[in-house]
Amino acid sequence: MLAIGDGAFIYNPVIASLAAARDLGLPVLVVIFNNRQYLSMKMNHLRFYPDGAAAATGDFRGVDLASQPDLSEFAAPYGMHAERVEDPSELASALERAFGAVAGGTTSIVNVLLTK
Repeated sequence: MLAIGDGAFIYNPVIASLAAARDLGLPVLVVIFNNRQYLSMKMNHLRFYPDGAAAATGDFRGVDLASQPDLSEFAAPYGMHAERVEDPSELASALERAFGAVAGGTTSIVNVLLTK
């Protein structure tokens, strides 16, 4: 299982990793905690440059990921299981289906949309 934020998911070799999981028969459950921002980058801006331009203006380049596509759709070209969860009451059943897919040999991506 991989638990990852949307920023880290986007900034990593997702396509190659999904292809490898499929081609090598390595089913993985990927749960994306999606707040539509690369928050760790913002925190690093503030940690390393507390008096910098980004802190002074509130303009944190590379942090806003609001225009990202539905990250669960990355599973489609590989024939993998995908879930998009917006309502917290749907999370348990989505994870149950995802675990079932993985147990059956198929990688699953669960894109969990969080409130900011």
